[in-house]
Amino acid sequence: MIIPKKQMQKIAEEVGETIHKNINIMDENGMIIVSTDKSRIGTLHAGAKELLDKNLPELLIEKTGEGVHNGINLPLKIENKVIGVVGITGSVDEVRVLGGVIKKMTEVLILDSYKNSRKQAIEELKRGFVLDALFGEDEGKLELEADMLKINIDNYKVVSVLDIETTLTDGNAEVRQDVIENLILRMRKEIEKIDGTIYARMGERFVILHATDETDKLRTVMQGITKSVERSPECRAFCGIGGVGTGREGLRCSYREADQACVMAKVHKEDDVRLYDGTDVSLLLMNLSHKKREEFVNGIFRNCDPDQKKEIIQCLKSYIKNNGSISKVAEELFVHKNTLQYRLTKMKNLTGYDPRNLKEAVPLAVAIILEDLGE
Repeated sequence: MIIPKKQMQKIAEEVGETIHKNINIMDENGMIIVSTDKSRIGTLHAGAKELLDKNLPELLIEKTGEGVHNGINLPLKIENKVIGVVGITGSVDEVRVLGGVIKKMTEVLILDSYKNSRKQAIEELKRGFVLDALFGEDEGKLELEADMLKINIDNYKVVSVLDIETTLTDGNAEVRQDVIENLILRMRKEIEKIDGTIYARMGERFVILHATDETDKLRTVMQGITKSVERSPECRAFCGIGGVGTGREGLRCSYREADQACVMAKVHKEDDVRLYDGTDVSLLLMNLSHKKREEFVNGIFRNCDPDQKKEIIQCLKSYIKNNGSISKVAEELFVHKNTLQYRLTKMKNLTGYDPRNLKEAVPLAVAIILEDLGE
């Protein structure tokens, strides 16, 4: 185990200043790696070397001489393994009690640093596994990562994509970054509560592999996470859940579906969490090129000025939402029924399509979907 030198040097200096004693930390070979007397760093500590060689529980030094200082040396143990020595210079009577306290404190700090480093390493390994499973080409690397994590890729059936949308602009980048990072931390904790998941953060989104094929239950779980984000008024989270797949190719397909479903959730903003549905017309149209979408929409609204187009879109969205009910649409738009009928007739005159006619309503509905996708 590697002792975190920079961190321990700072702590040694602060503690040494408080107790007015010199503190040394030696590695498993007895070399001084941390010291309040920086001139000693990199030199061999004879007392520590003796303690290590003889496997002593402590070593008291009550004489001074060239390169020798009185004090106490104690082994540093992590998980019952000696990983170094801590020494305090001073009269034995003074440092004996202090030694035990500083030894324990040093062990706790080293163990904490070790656990954090190990956790970070495991998180990075998991992230690499997810990215390699979905985007990588090196099968050997994926197998090695799976072996190190002791997981089986075939256990994972569904991919979800969790994305953050914020009204905060880059004008105040520092504030925006703080808000996003706090949300990311909150979402990470919630994701880690889900059984059978492994995830990777990609910027302001998470890609998650789930060891379940129960997508309806998963939707409920993910809704809980997106709702937790709503506590921050400047942000909203959206999630797309792909279909069930097996193996590497199955997961890649599920990821593409989840990504598309997440995009549609962000476009329509009706539900925070959207399950992929192969019969969803919006997802089908999303695969059209931007140029094709633009050509279709411009063709429908070619005779409209910007204000007329805006009015038609507002009216048409309400008309579709309320399944053509004149009374409900009029109520939602705060207009008289006769005024609404006039607007529908005007829509027919400007676009050439009448939403009251089923055949003619289809191109208008498609134009609305494509307009939303283009935003």
